[in-house]
Order: sequence, then structure tokens, then C-alpha cells
Amino acid sequence: MNEYYLHYLWKLKRLPIHQMELIDGKKFTLLDFGNYNEFENGPDFKDGSIVLDELTWYGSIELHVNASDWYKHKHQTDPNYNNVILHVVYNADCDVIQNGRILPTLELKNWIDKSHYKQYQFLQKNKSTIPCESLFHSIPNEYWENMKNRAIINRLDRKAAYFHTSPDDNLKFVFLQFVARAFGSNINQQPFEQLLNSIDWETVHEFTLDEFVSRINFLAFSEESHLGIQWKTKGFRSSSNVPKRVEQFAVFIFNFEFDTNWLELNPQALISNFENLFKQNGIYDKSLFSNFIINAVVPFLFGLSTTKINTVNFQEQAISLLNILPTESNVFVKKWKNINVHSKSALDSQAALEIYQQFCSRKQCLNCTVGIKILNP
Repeated sequence: MNEYYLHYLWKLKRLPIHQMELIDGKKFTLLDFGNYNEFENGPDFKDGSIVLDELTWYGSIELHVNASDWYKHKHQTDPNYNNVILHVVYNADCDVIQNGRILPTLELKNWIDKSHYKQYQFLQKNKSTIPCESLFHSIPNEYWENMKNRAIINRLDRKAAYFHTSPDDNLKFVFLQFVARAFGSNINQQPFEQLLNSIDWETVHEFTLDEFVSRINFLAFSEESHLGIQWKTKGFRSSSNVPKRVEQFAVFIFNFEFDTNWLELNPQALISNFENLFKQNGIYDKSLFSNFIINAVVPFLFGLSTTKINTVNFQEQAISLLNILPTESNVFVKKWKNINVHSKSALDSQAALEIYQQFCSRKQCLNCTVGIKILNP
């Protein structure tokens, strides 16, 4: 048994609470299961309520596998747990005293649906890269589509975080941060960001293109630059090696004029606009350009939806861009293809990547729309 599974049962109210009693034999009425506290410190469910001894209690509900985990996790010294009104455990191996009183305790051991838990264990112990692959096609497609929609919003929210963390209101620089990460792909995002931040923007206009490229190469690779940049080369094809990417990056930022007019272009025109820019400056290659749109333009536009610039629906524009871009070809797309799940666009491949990385590989089946449906047919 694990606590994560107990959280799932409580969230989905998948327990016959009306038939259950506390471990001391007292009857109680559960009025509210509470709100799941997934990200903050403190009890697992907040704002719950129960009726016990003819009194209504309002407060938090905490779940553990063993009651003694309360002490193992040091909750007895944490005042955040003083308002717990109900301790829900799989195994009530001891009484728990908090704030001078014995906590009302509900034991689940004899109330767990064993067949349901067995199915859950199958998903958790399955060594396949996609835990539900043998069961996936028993689930109606609408659940997969729902999960894709959830996943793409989660992914773009995370990528657009610069709009929440950057103190700089200069949209051009914020955009160039996304550009730097895109040119760095997965393995050199940090060095490219460090390289971007090392540029003296007040002197850029004094350089010719060749001089600027030389300056960027000096900042990137010279021992005298003292930037401490550690370039990773594993995984780069010869056509997209680090020195070439750095040179392409230098050419792009030297020639790119940030004009907010391009923000209002329709998705196809926006792609054509940047495609022409890449080709005119001799830095176009299909892989780089696709990565640029997916990992720079799309999250930048998505992030703009959180700003006061309301001339267009930037969130819708970002998603439309992904819909018209061709699907990516990578190991993650192939994993899904192996179970006959095909990507038709970059939206599909980005969603599939998110689902695999954030749910499948972490065995987060109980947070996945498909996984939940498998467990609750």
C-alpha cells in the first residue's frame, strides 16, 4: 500500500464512508472530504468537515499508510497539523495525539477494493515504458483527447514561466530568452541563456555582423571570457553541432528586429515571416526552425496571454501554431507509435511528450485521465 493511492481514493470518494466507523467504534458523518493540498506544506486535504459527538468539526484531514507515520513525518512538532480533525490511515497501528487530544482515526484496511488495488499495482509495477500500453486501446479515444488537452496546457504553462519570473519588462529580451533556450535544445539551454545574458546590448550597434559573430564566439568559447560555460556535445548531429548553433544564434539576434506587429499575424503568416528571416540570413534548417517555433515563439505567445497586451488571443494563437506545424520525429513519438498512437501535428507530439515525461515515466497513472479511466471502467 502507498499513500499516493490512498490520496486517490479519498479524492475520488471511492470509499463506502457511510458504512464505516472510527477505530474507537464511534459513528461519525463526513460532510466534506476537503480540498486536495497537492503543492503546499501541511495536511493532505484542507477545509474538510465531519460531525462527531453531535458537534460539527471544520479543519484538515491527513492520510497515512500507518498511523505511526504521523510521528515518523514529525507532524507532532508542526503547528500546521493542529487543526486536523480526522486521521485516515490504512493501518491504525497506534493512537496519535496532537495538540493535547487523540485524533479521530478512520482505518481503511478492510474497506479497500482489492481488485481495484491489484489493477493499480499492475500499472505501477509494469516495466513497459508506457504502463497502460496493454490496456490503452480498451479506453474510448475521448479520454486520450482530454489528456492531450490537459498535457499541452501544462507544458506551455511551464515553458512560459519567464513571464512570471523575469523582472525585465523588455519584451524583446524576454523573447530572446526563449530563443536562446530553443537554440540550445534540451542539452544546452543553460549555456545559451548564459551567453545571451553576457552580451553588452549597448555596444551591439557598433559591430558589423562578422565582428558580432566573432564576439559571440569569444564569449562562448574563449577561456578569457570567464563565463564558465560548459557545452554538452553528446546528442548533437554534425549538422547542428555547438559552434554552428552558436554562430546561427549570433546571426539571428544581430539581424532580428523585435516589432510587435508580428504578434498580430495569423499563425501561417507568422511562420512564413520567421521562415523568410531564417532563409534570408542563411541559417535555415528544418530541425532548427521547427525547434525555434515550438520552443521559442509558441511559449512566448502563450506567456503573453498573462500580460496586459490584449490585441489578440495569444493562447489560442500559440495552440494554432502547434496545430499547423508537422509532427516531430523523436524517440518519444516512436514510443507512442509502437502502441499505434500516431501524431499528426506538433500539438500531438508535444502533448505525447508531456504525457510520457510527466505521467508515464513517473507512474503518475492516478493523475492521468487515461489511467483513471482504466481503474474506473
